[in-house]
Amino acid sequence: MQSDAQGRLARLLDYLKSDSGNTRLLSDALALAIECGDLPSSTQVIEYLEAGAVQDPQLYAQATYLLLRMGRYAKAAEYGDHAIAAGVEHPAVIFNTAFGHFYNDAYEAASMLLERLTQSPDCSAAALMLHVRALDHQERNEEAEPLALRAVQLEPENPEAIGLLALQQFENGDNPAAIRSAHEALSRNPDQLDALIACASAHFEQGTTEASRKAWMHTVDVYPECGRAWGGLGQIEFNDLNFDQAREHLERAVRHMPDHIGTWHVLAWIHILRSESEPARKALKHAYALDRNYSETHGAIAACDVLDGKLEDARQGVRRALRLDPDCRAACYTQMLLMAKDGKPEEGKQLFRDMLART
Repeated sequence: MQSDAQGRLARLLDYLKSDSGNTRLLSDALALAIECGDLPSSTQVIEYLEAGAVQDPQLYAQATYLLLRMGRYAKAAEYGDHAIAAGVEHPAVIFNTAFGHFYNDAYEAASMLLERLTQSPDCSAAALMLHVRALDHQERNEEAEPLALRAVQLEPENPEAIGLLALQQFENGDNPAAIRSAHEALSRNPDQLDALIACASAHFEQGTTEASRKAWMHTVDVYPECGRAWGGLGQIEFNDLNFDQAREHLERAVRHMPDHIGTWHVLAWIHILRSESEPARKALKHAYALDRNYSETHGAIAACDVLDGKLEDARQGVRRALRLDPDCRAACYTQMLLMAKDGKPEEGKQLFRDMLART
């Protein structure tokens, strides 16, 4: 049967060479390309679709799914948007278009489409879970958690749905619930990534460090490119003052998760606490590129200035950081260093203690 489909597809591709605008031929070719899953033939069909300049929403809808199969997420989202704008309302087309946006890192666009599906009581668990993931990327976790709960209610044995619920419970500050849900998901699939992250993170927040370490270690064994897991291990070692081990974990974390500003900060503070300003500045340069107005970055750069004897630069950096956030921890720490330089070490320590008590 597969060889018959490939033969029919080959004949259609020959016809399309001279008639690339024929919608019937294009539709049949798209259907066969999806059935065959042959990348070179699929590429040819898309090329003919584009060459023919056919403005047919149904063809765009078909092409959206084929492009997803090809891993061309941006183009899939573009074609899906055209189909939907032209009046195609089939849930599968909306889901496929949202899927393309999600894997093209356009999380807000994915969420807006998925709302059309998840507002319905008949929405599938798959659409609910994709919507949860899109909202999670936008840090809209309070909106995401009820959707995750609905997915669990639809598929109560699905470890992915339960793991996603655990992750939203953690992000919303309910660590006990996150741990319970994570354990439930892991009892069904011990390698479920969302549940592992929720379990490790919630245990860390509760102070049960060994349970957190165990979950993170399992995570990196199964998912060695999970930057969040390496960052979690690095934070544990940092808190235990095992700076060499922490640095090793954190350097792996930023290789896999270069856009996470907090990981660059922990890495920088390892070097600051060792009086190593140059590598600290390198880490903070990455953090600054991610967000030029983050107070903690300015406060940490000021701490490097103290290490390098640039005290006036440090004072300016502290003022800049405190304008952005009056409770900036890095700025308060740097103020403590500056006050020690000014012969007021006890006043500086008290200032830092007062800040910790407030935050």
